[in-house]
Amino acid sequence: MNIRKRLPAFESRDYRLWFAGQSVSLVGTWLQNTGQAWLVLKLTNSPFKLGLLTSIQFLPSLVLSVFIGPIIDRFPKRSILLFTQTMYALAAAALAVVAFGGHAQFWQVLVIAALTGLISAVDWPTRQSFVGEQVNDRSAVVNAVALNSTMFNIARVIGPGIGGVLIAVVGIPWTFALNSASFMAVIISLLLMKAGRKPSKTSKGSYVQEVREGGRYIARNQVIMSLLVIAGVISLFLLNFNIFIPSFAKLTLGLQADGYGGLMSAMGAGALAAGVLMSLGGARLEPTPAYVYGAGFILAVAMVLVGIQRNFYLTALLLVFCGFGMAALSTMCNTALQMQSPDHMRGRVMAAYNLVFVGSTPIGALYAGKISDALGANMGFLVSGVIGVVFLGAMLIFVTPRAFRGLRTFVVAGSSAAGGSQTVGSPPEVVTGTNGVSRD
Repeated sequence: MNIRKRLPAFESRDYRLWFAGQSVSLVGTWLQNTGQAWLVLKLTNSPFKLGLLTSIQFLPSLVLSVFIGPIIDRFPKRSILLFTQTMYALAAAALAVVAFGGHAQFWQVLVIAALTGLISAVDWPTRQSFVGEQVNDRSAVVNAVALNSTMFNIARVIGPGIGGVLIAVVGIPWTFALNSASFMAVIISLLLMKAGRKPSKTSKGSYVQEVREGGRYIARNQVIMSLLVIAGVISLFLLNFNIFIPSFAKLTLGLQADGYGGLMSAMGAGALAAGVLMSLGGARLEPTPAYVYGAGFILAVAMVLVGIQRNFYLTALLLVFCGFGMAALSTMCNTALQMQSPDHMRGRVMAAYNLVFVGSTPIGALYAGKISDALGANMGFLVSGVIGVVFLGAMLIFVTPRAFRGLRTFVVAGSSAAGGSQTVGSPPEVVTGTNGVSRD
């Protein structure tokens, strides 16, 4: 199979522009994530306060996500993203100014993190639902989602590695300044794009009615509900690496910034491997229940193994598996939800995904920070991994036989998805080829 068949999303000019702009911007984002975590630990030496920062930053997604969906469906996604990306750049610039002043305080970082969180509550679900409008062929949506994961995880590898070096050589503030500048790439790409200039639906009811309509649709769809539960619980207890890894690196292994950046890059390398494998599957790669559970167990078991040892090189190797499982699980859940959602509901479904996957972070961050403070960062890995194994095992035994009955893949025909909800006794039409898929 030639490269054009392997990567059908790149047939679209708009998606190529998006990929190029985001590739630059996401490296900047990981520079800032690395610098921000190290700055907080430098100021406070407390994993719990690092968890509090993360909690504050992601709290808006928990509170606002349920109300964001109709906004995404009502307004042009390109316009929404131009606004959010510009605001991200200004927030990063403000953090750089504070850090360059040499007298940064924890409360200042908290305030800027809260503002960034408000932006993210709108930006993240908009980005997820925008991918379906960027590709020319609907059958390329699966590949576009996988490529997005690859792009994100390339940045996850490159960003922390560069960030660790920058912190050691020129200081933390430069990670924020470079992130602010990196948003120009995605802003320019959005200005050049033709997609997303019109809303995905014409409003026929009130805002409150649309919120209720989305809630009813999700509640009646057994497959979507099950996927949201899996994504929410895994995110809540396992995906707190921005707290676990810096705490484990600094307080358990006694590493400096470069060692911390190396561990973050190791996890990113595993996530990148998962993204590349899924991307090269082309339009023929379809999310399945087996892939979702397999990825989840890889993540959970690897975390258990991290928690029972204290060797740098073994930790790095196990974090590769953590990254692989995390990226594969999130990409499969993301893609499956989009495939199950009709166009006029996609913004609301992805807002619900943002609520459980990202909105759970404030609670998860406090949990991760508290358990790392009380028992040690290694126990944070161990306990979270055990929770993941037990939860996935229970879902596999008690829920999957009913919710996913008859499903070999989560890909459904667009007409089937648009026709309404699926019930346990009436599984959706399954499409095992490459045509007729409905959506990131």
